[in-house]
Amino acid sequence: MMMMNNPTMLSYIRREQTVLGSLLSAYPDATAKALANVPKHTQHWLILTTASSLNAAKSAQPYMEKMANIQVDVRDAGAYLTYGHVNPAVDTIIGISLSGTDPIILAAVKRAETGTQATTIAMTAQMDSELVSGTATSFNLLTGKETIPYITLSYNAIVLSLMFLSLRSAADRDLLPVLAVNQELDDFGLIIEHINETIQRANDYYRKFTIDFGLATEFTSIGASSLAGTLAEMQTKFTEIVRVPTHGYPLTEFIHGAYLGAHETHRQFYLEMPTDPTVMATLQAVKTYESRLTPHIYTISFTGEQPTLNDEQTLMLYPIEDPLKVPLLAIIPFQVLAWFIAKAKGINLSHPIFDNFQASLKTNSES
Repeated sequence: MMMMNNPTMLSYIRREQTVLGSLLSAYPDATAKALANVPKHTQHWLILTTASSLNAAKSAQPYMEKMANIQVDVRDAGAYLTYGHVNPAVDTIIGISLSGTDPIILAAVKRAETGTQATTIAMTAQMDSELVSGTATSFNLLTGKETIPYITLSYNAIVLSLMFLSLRSAADRDLLPVLAVNQELDDFGLIIEHINETIQRANDYYRKFTIDFGLATEFTSIGASSLAGTLAEMQTKFTEIVRVPTHGYPLTEFIHGAYLGAHETHRQFYLEMPTDPTVMATLQAVKTYESRLTPHIYTISFTGEQPTLNDEQTLMLYPIEDPLKVPLLAIIPFQVLAWFIAKAKGINLSHPIFDNFQASLKTNSES
């Protein structure tokens, strides 16, 4: 792994194309190794993780279920450990921890194994970790240790790696012919090749609206349900980094109540992509309605089509034909914008704003 002196969040964003390219090159051996113990007729996978890694797993989930024809449950490891039902039908458990040492994830994986015949897979950036030694097989995210607390590179590495595992599972079970698998890998390759371009376009987009983004009192992103993980991660990143109220809503959730929170200083991002025409028509109708309430309407488009409203507030990105692969690029503009907005606001991301928070939790739990 390339070492960086004093890396920043932006340093890691700029490594995404290289590392995801390495994951693509490693696909044949890495996926075969990770899936070595998975039963031939696998049907039910359980993913256990936390925080941004949980958002990443949710981003990959729709692709995984469609491609491998399996049920994929994505659970917060802490909630699962305390309240989760151990389902004997689960045949594959994936624990995701970048450090491989998170005690909650380690305990959740052990609990999930109880009473099942499931095989366990560790997904981590640290191959000498406790998570790897406690599972049957492992998958290396190839990111090394991301030394800043707000992960970006590792997020997309998790999304792609989970998609790869489902693709290989489908191939191993003869659900896809070799030609179709190669076509999927070619598609992934094209998307990866457009990561640096996506970063640059997002950079230019920020510079165009620097003042408006900097003055924002609230951000919201809205998109199709298949982007639920991306929308959740946008909410996570902006809350952590920009530090103003931020929300990410699947379209159906927004139109069933969240729209009531709109106001004139509200900044809204709409994600457009090739998907069910009814969904995109509804998204457009919501955007048109909301534009009466706030002028701060922004669109991030993967359709390849010029915007119906030429307001110059649309960020046109590489058109992705398969909507279930859109998450690989969709999070990048939000990562870039969060970084630049925080920098302009004078937020020092290398110094935690509440540096005694975790220590306080430990003290309270012991008292």
